[in-house]
Amino acid sequence: MAKQPYHRQNLAAAIAQQARIQLENEGATQLSLRQIARFLAVTPAAVYRHFPDKASLLAQLRTDIVAEITAALREGVLDSANAKAMLQRMVTNLLDYARAHPNAVAFSLTGPLPVPQSLQTVVTLLAAQQQVTTPVEQVTPAIWTFLLGVLLRLPFTEIDEAWVTAHLLALLGG
Repeated sequence: MAKQPYHRQNLAAAIAQQARIQLENEGATQLSLRQIARFLAVTPAAVYRHFPDKASLLAQLRTDIVAEITAALREGVLDSANAKAMLQRMVTNLLDYARAHPNAVAFSLTGPLPVPQSLQTVVTLLAAQQQVTTPVEQVTPAIWTFLLGVLLRLPFTEIDEAWVTAHLLALLGG
């Protein structure tokens, strides 16, 4: 009878996947490395070899979630040449992601989120198309901050994409 190797291939990925499921279902505070070990049928030591503590696992999850949010913002944005339509698509993408992953978004908002390059690009195009005189480098952080505020309110308030887009255009001065 062949003995199975102790170290499972791709255990780190399996740990991260199970941690993400726990985060989505219960939130970051309820995440437990020991529960993950039990679920994966490995020893806690095996989990701790890949993630020495809960903070390191949460840091990896946050990095992954921020990358997902950034990718969601870009999805389908270039389907239009109109910068206003691009902005509306970004808002729709962001709100759809937040509605589908409320605990992941809440967790991602526990630390700073840099302004995504795709948002900077769309705001630059929008300012050029609408002949806005306000410097883009001043207005883009305000737009991103407003969007982050919308994400904070979203679990408690139903927010319409058109309302958000209208307020973003007002921030731009257009």
